[in-house]
Amino acid sequence: MSNAQPAKAPQTRRQVPDDINGDQPDYPHCEHCQSPLSAWERRSSCGCRGPIGPSHAEVLYAVAATSPGPLRVRDFARLAEAQFGHPLSLATANVTLMDRRFCWAGQSTYGLYRHGPLPGPRALEPAARIVLTAAGAPMTLDAIDYCLKQLGYRYSYGSLRNAISRSAVIRSRLDGLHEHPLGEAAERQLRQEVPVVPPRERAAWIQLRGRIAAHVERALARRAALLDQRYSANRFGLNWTELNQ
Repeated sequence: MSNAQPAKAPQTRRQVPDDINGDQPDYPHCEHCQSPLSAWERRSSCGCRGPIGPSHAEVLYAVAATSPGPLRVRDFARLAEAQFGHPLSLATANVTLMDRRFCWAGQSTYGLYRHGPLPGPRALEPAARIVLTAAGAPMTLDAIDYCLKQLGYRYSYGSLRNAISRSAVIRSRLDGLHEHPLGEAAERQLRQEVPVVPPRERAAWIQLRGRIAAHVERALARRAALLDQRYSANRFGLNWTELNQ
């Protein structure tokens, strides 16, 4: 790697509530940048002060850790060279971003847990499963969509609808609600199928589940308030896309 001065990271607009990273002071975080760390990140040092090694994974982790939000794969490759003098191809960046420290945020888009997206899922269906499990109750498709987009996921509403309709685990009820099996056995199966935390780290899962549940509760309360406000003010002109802004 060269000694060139790092370029300033692009100002990516964050799509998560301001309080998602500060709701639980006791949640493991970096002592330097104060960002929350997923269980996968705690196995090494935070990349906020630069790469701890010359590998592709460490350089891209540093790129993510110094970014204000999720990035497209092409931006990872561009910033790796611009900030750290580390050129790599898009194909190599794609493979490297499979490292569990990176959180999928939509098609060709990745970030870190500090940016909002959840560790583990690489598609919408498993992300929805985690949200439903943390919520501990059935949710409408609109509510699931709102919570995921508040976490920073980027996708179309139709993609989520299709993902949930094809799920072998999420049950779609006749009343319009969608539910996920609850209980220890169901959560153990979820952790086996979606690597939200490393194997045999149940305590880390319980801690993360509580944090996600708090976010879901806040997001649903905010959504309800917005619906009440906009329904009353404009009965026939409600723009549903505004709820995710």
